[in-house]
Amino acid sequence: MAEDDRRAQSASHYTRIAPSPGLTSVLALAAQVTGCPIAMINVVDGTHQYTVAAHGFDTGIVVPLGMSACAGVIARGAPVIIPDTAGPDVDEAVADPVRRAGFRAYAGIPLLSREDLPVATLCVFDNEPHPVHDFDLATLQHCAVLAGEALDAARSQNSRIATSARAPRGRRDADISIGEVAAAIDNGQIVPWYMPIVDLQTGELTAVEALARWVHPERGVLAADAFIPLVENTDLIIDFDLTMLARAVTDLQRWRSERTDADNIGVAVNFSAHHFYRPDCADRIDKVTTAAGMAPSSVTLEITESVAVPTTALIDAHVIDDLRERGYIVVFDDIGGPWLPAEHLLAIGVNGLKADRTVGSSLHTPTGRAIARALTALTDELGQFLVIEGIETAEQAHQARLVGARYGQGYHWSAAQPADAFPMLSSAPRLT
Repeated sequence: MAEDDRRAQSASHYTRIAPSPGLTSVLALAAQVTGCPIAMINVVDGTHQYTVAAHGFDTGIVVPLGMSACAGVIARGAPVIIPDTAGPDVDEAVADPVRRAGFRAYAGIPLLSREDLPVATLCVFDNEPHPVHDFDLATLQHCAVLAGEALDAARSQNSRIATSARAPRGRRDADISIGEVAAAIDNGQIVPWYMPIVDLQTGELTAVEALARWVHPERGVLAADAFIPLVENTDLIIDFDLTMLARAVTDLQRWRSERTDADNIGVAVNFSAHHFYRPDCADRIDKVTTAAGMAPSSVTLEITESVAVPTTALIDAHVIDDLRERGYIVVFDDIGGPWLPAEHLLAIGVNGLKADRTVGSSLHTPTGRAIARALTALTDELGQFLVIEGIETAEQAHQARLVGARYGQGYHWSAAQPADAFPMLSSAPRLT
């Protein structure tokens, strides 16, 4: 997929987010430190600019790219500061839209998406020119860091509250139907890509998580949140998860046959909680792993969003206990997100917990570290292990190790990669 298409797809995750207190606060701060009356977060996809949060201006405004100053900032991937659009040597690609909108002063800082692509800006405007010293680049970049974190948190919240009936967040997946997803599963277009899970003490690769990707013939590679919400509350999710498991254990078996460094690697697969009140669940999972010649101990089942399934239904079927007795590793996913009530932790025995990615991405903050320490203490008390995902920097990996988490996962080591990239995953950077 071309870079512009990847950027547009990444931007589509942010175009429909609602202004959050974090976003509005950082915009007020940016306006205050620059003396500008207007501050905005503008998201830019392949065709339009979307004002998703604003101070001193309206939100929800959509304009074509030809009217967007921020599109020029994103295209450059670097800050653009224009104290006076009438001044000499200004960047005309940015200054011209600013002038046409009736403003004289502008500063824009690009914001990176979760996919590490510039998709938005933190920008300030004034209809009066400003002295150069009003726009302190270091201060604006600090504001941009806060804005980026708030924007990513808003994306996470937006994805959690989505349902199968939701309005599509981007034009690229607006016309996807359940029938198309079903056909894509059957014809092999939806396949697992893999993200490494690393032992935080040794830095060694211990497992990979299988994450669904739709290799669409027209739209390119679509991430799971472009299509999973359509099927997650239908019976299709059962066949979908089992198909992902079959492909993942087949890939793992192939890696082991080709590479000695894969002998001790496991695979983690997401499973909807809807599986675990069905009496034949364990047998169906066993059938898939046995067909691939894979031992259950090599397979981790990550239970996703279980709020729709009553706790008593999970317990009455004894499915989780049965799977653990057969040797599978069972983990509750997204701990620290809003979905998992205390009754699940109190009533259901699992092997481990996986912290929501917002915990990992917040490890540079006192609150993030406090939450991680609490989860570590909880898993230690229960004889379980903790995986922290969302780790994007060496410092976050270091903090995860200091708080006592056993495993880490995130872009610090690698983004999700197709199965043929396993040699690269197996040489992911080690902790020092």
